[in-house]
Amino acid sequence: METQVKSTPAVTPRSVGIKFGLLSALISVVFFLILVVMGQNAFDSKFNWRSVAALVMTVAIIVLAQKNFKDNGDGYMSYGQGVGISFWIALVSVAISELITFAYVKLIDPASMDMFTEQQTEEMAARGMTDEQIEMGLGMARVFFWPMFVFMGLLFGVLFGLIVSIFTQKKNPEPAF
Repeated sequence: METQVKSTPAVTPRSVGIKFGLLSALISVVFFLILVVMGQNAFDSKFNWRSVAALVMTVAIIVLAQKNFKDNGDGYMSYGQGVGISFWIALVSVAISELITFAYVKLIDPASMDMFTEQQTEEMAARGMTDEQIEMGLGMARVFFWPMFVFMGLLFGVLFGLIVSIFTQKKNPEPAF
């Protein structure tokens, strides 16, 4: 009689990244909705307490995901695996949170984007731009806002992953031949 040993599926940077990317997306959407309910400009790009909170959340999720990878794997994580985990977190989180945010802004509360537009108008007027220049600038902002939302989310997610992985990597002492 043979005994079958159940093998647990090996964790991969992609599987861990997707799982924690879903968590990150959920937190991002909840954070966005809290800002909207509070009457805050959820799209404010200035460095403030929200930027710090988002930074801390991003770093914490990356660290937890990489810890999960090491705990459920062989205990090691290369630098490349750490960056891969961060990439998948960023990709999943940005894709889901952008779709939900876009749907919210287009279907439920278009006024939340108006607050961003008003802020941009005031900043451009303070720089001495003419009404024609302001309207052209706002037109460009409308066209490039959502693609930049995705690009910057991926860029910063991977950038933070590059930095965090320096400190969280744990090289396997045995060469992989």
